[in-house]
Amino acid sequence: MPLPKLLITGCNGLIGRILWRNLDKDFDLYGLDISSGGQSSKIFQADVSDHKQVETVFGRIPSLAYVVHLAGDPRVDASWDSVLTANISGTKNLYDAARTFGVKRIVFAGSNHATGAYEGFPPSLHTKSNPTLITTRDPIRPDGFYGVSKAAGEAIARMYYELYGLESICLRIGSVTKDDDPSVNPRFESTWLSHRDLVQLVKKSLAADVKFGIYYGVSNNAKRFWDISNAETELGYQPEDDATKTVRGE
Repeated sequence: MPLPKLLITGCNGLIGRILWRNLDKDFDLYGLDISSGGQSSKIFQADVSDHKQVETVFGRIPSLAYVVHLAGDPRVDASWDSVLTANISGTKNLYDAARTFGVKRIVFAGSNHATGAYEGFPPSLHTKSNPTLITTRDPIRPDGFYGVSKAAGEAIARMYYELYGLESICLRIGSVTKDDDPSVNPRFESTWLSHRDLVQLVKKSLAADVKFGIYYGVSNNAKRFWDISNAETELGYQPEDDATKTVRGE
């Protein structure tokens, strides 16, 4: 039986590369990225802010079942003009194409920055050492235009589910590091998402019997301040790593 087809947008970025290396046994992988080149002939160069380019890519992948949407401007301090184009319009274009071509489910890479201001407010963002445990039921508190764009992406995902039945799992991803090392920043002892926990969470999100949901993506850090109980219960997520133990070498 052929593997289900999965498109990873932003596949040449940090998270995209991690997923590409780890999902190839479960899915027939395709990629979309604004940068040229890649590790496969099944990676297409396209700008998600251009609706026609996105539709062209979808049209080249018959029977596409799943999308992991990572593409966009990943800079926390990105300007409004940039996130409006790359993140908000780009996500809307992606959902339009997915609906047109009959995609079953999208895993949307949201961000913890949709609620980042719970950790403090300008000019002292992310300075609270022990914020109150934050759940996905708490109101959004973006800490910049990037966070606003990710909250908008969750709203787009919800609308396409309600109006068209396009399933979505939105993941408010924590801190993923290139070397899988949380010791480079003290905040990461709370916010780190290890590579293997990331891969597990995405796999569970693609397979879960949940039509729509919003979840925090973080490892089982002793100092974490995001609630993952709904991800554990509804997705079956069982994080294996703890930043505190990793920093201590345990």
